[in-house]
Amino acid sequence: MEHPRPPRRRRRVLAVVIVGLIALVGSTVGTAAVAAPAAGGSWAVQRAATARVADLIGAGSLNDTGARYGVEGTDLGHMFMVGPQMAMTFGDTFGAPPAKDFFSVAHTDWRSNVIASIDPPASPAKGLAFRGMITDRPGHAKELIPSQKKKGIQETVIPTYGIATGARNTTMNLQYMSVKSFDTPGRWQLTGSGIVSSTDGGTTWTDSGARWPADSKFGQVAYVRPGGPDDPGSPVAAGVAPGSEIYVYGIPGGRYGDLSLAKVPADKVTDTAAYRYWNGTAWVAGEANAVPVVKGPIGELSVRWNSFYHQWILMSLVDDTGEIVLRTAPAPTGPWSPAQVVATTKDFPQAYAPYLTPRWNDGPDIWFTMSQFTTYRVALMKTRLTPLAAGAALPADVVPQSAPARQASVSAPPFPAAAPAAAPVPSTTGSTAPPTTTTAPTTTPATSTATSTPPTIDTASPEPAAPAVTNAPGG
Repeated sequence: MEHPRPPRRRRRVLAVVIVGLIALVGSTVGTAAVAAPAAGGSWAVQRAATARVADLIGAGSLNDTGARYGVEGTDLGHMFMVGPQMAMTFGDTFGAPPAKDFFSVAHTDWRSNVIASIDPPASPAKGLAFRGMITDRPGHAKELIPSQKKKGIQETVIPTYGIATGARNTTMNLQYMSVKSFDTPGRWQLTGSGIVSSTDGGTTWTDSGARWPADSKFGQVAYVRPGGPDDPGSPVAAGVAPGSEIYVYGIPGGRYGDLSLAKVPADKVTDTAAYRYWNGTAWVAGEANAVPVVKGPIGELSVRWNSFYHQWILMSLVDDTGEIVLRTAPAPTGPWSPAQVVATTKDFPQAYAPYLTPRWNDGPDIWFTMSQFTTYRVALMKTRLTPLAAGAALPADVVPQSAPARQASVSAPPFPAAAPAAAPVPSTTGSTAPPTTTTAPTTTPATSTATSTPPTIDTASPEPAAPAVTNAPGG
């Protein structure tokens, strides 16, 4: 017997209800797929979740930087908080013309480095809109740290990471590498590295005097400040005030060295004598005593705390196999897990420089910037992790081709968790190692200017750029 069909209106209502139920089930399943297990649980990268969110650089990008700032191509894009704003720092930068295959044509207006400011949105799901860029004239992004631009002498000066310090977190510090020459892909020579600082919102930069030699294990760095403005909710070592210490991850110039580790009191980041290096069992003076924490090859890297996954996350490039990889650890000192593949250069041609954001690290999406040499643009990216059952093997698509990347930490210093404290006590030293003499120069850290209104990351700086690093190694 044929059942009578319900009236059309009832059919539409029924269809809406069914679609709603399907959506609810799908949402529940999707949430369950990334539900956070107990702290210390194992995770696997969800390769299918890796995606480009938005281009941040160039003509037609979210920020249309070609028209607004004369920036058609640039790379890197590491980030740090400066007061309530986010700074995003870039490397070698070029003007017109725009090009899909960027270096297939000649470009004008080479600047070794530029910087943008961002008012952090509630969510980065639509990209990161620039509040502005430091400029030296209307519509032209300013070179912050001058370079000689002479191959074999000083080809360029590139900031490898930044961090803000001072009472109001408005003293900006950029560690730069002075590149003698780019030789072959992934390999270059340095004349040394150092730190420049700004106390006026990034308009002008001064040489701090901090120096590392050409063959330093810390020619390129990434900063982590547990409990500080870039990782405010992260665990802090026992007996240490939140934000009082900076961990400095270092690699030599290029992309083929090991990862070493140092720490320094946050108020002495420009004082090289205050650095202590991990020697496998203790923090000691003298960079020569630093041992590998993770074996190379390791390219550009970043580290951030993620409160959703209850893990510190390290992302880096494995240059020889073209893999952007991710490691996890319970503490910034490790032990670091074997690497897992987030993306490859097959997915994103000539991709490099994965830099984790200093915000939005409390949900299942992991946000990071990534460069591509083909387009010479920086994009905002995202990925996710998924719980891994105890004893389960990693999915084949996240296992690196690189044998060294499949290794876990070589050595991991202790990081005892601090008990919750009602009111943190400011640290006076930030290091338990006794003071010792070193051959590195001692410098006075920059301090923020005491004003009624703290400096912000300016969007214009019409005065001529001061020669900030005239005494740079090899410069």
